[in-house]
Amino acid sequence: MNNLKWFLPVFLFLTSAVFAETSQNNTYKPQGWSLDIGGTYTWMSFSTPPTYSGNTGGFLGKLSYQSPKAFFGQARSYYNLGPLSSSSNKTRFNEWYTELVGGYCFSALKNWTITPYIGIGLDFLSDHHKGHSTISPIHLKYDIYYAVAGLETHYAWQNWMLGLQVDALPTFNQYLIIKGLSGAAWTLKNRTGADVQLPVAYRYVKNYWLEFVPYYRFLPIGASHALGLDKRNLNQWGAFVIFRFYL
Repeated sequence: MNNLKWFLPVFLFLTSAVFAETSQNNTYKPQGWSLDIGGTYTWMSFSTPPTYSGNTGGFLGKLSYQSPKAFFGQARSYYNLGPLSSSSNKTRFNEWYTELVGGYCFSALKNWTITPYIGIGLDFLSDHHKGHSTISPIHLKYDIYYAVAGLETHYAWQNWMLGLQVDALPTFNQYLIIKGLSGAAWTLKNRTGADVQLPVAYRYVKNYWLEFVPYYRFLPIGASHALGLDKRNLNQWGAFVIFRFYL
């Protein structure tokens, strides 16, 4: 009987310690499937010349599987739209791009993960220039296909997380379509872009996180010698506000 009195407190202590350690580990590292939904704000510059610039907004969604010492997969999609203006005229801009990536999540330390990955992306741009003075309206559509080679790392403690994501975006097919010229699509010269994100996240409920992500994205559009068009550069500075739920 005396042995039983000693055994029960020791057993309960060890059990609680095991569950506490497991719970603590779960707070530090991603554990399985997650769904992200959020909004975007962007200031962008679209060079031609002339250079078009302005503020745009949109939304995003991600579905991810990430767990330490396991394969990583993610599908992410972004939509962005808004008016841009230059010294000559204005344009209605909208963009939709989607990326599918896969890699491996390494557990570097107790609360630090590193995940390299590769994948593929596609970006559809619509650039609808309004007419002005002697300039006729024109609607340009770009279809851009590119590879993704990137790395993301997260350092977390308790209910907070800091991260860094860096992507290289080499294009392998770029096409320009001018609306009104049916059946015509011009091939553009391939170039390499980049994307950098700095996420900061806070867990406000057990499986729910709120994330703020400043970012910069550079998407280069190639020249067309057949049309006599110079290269264009799309520079985007902005931030995502994301709600994440672990399934």
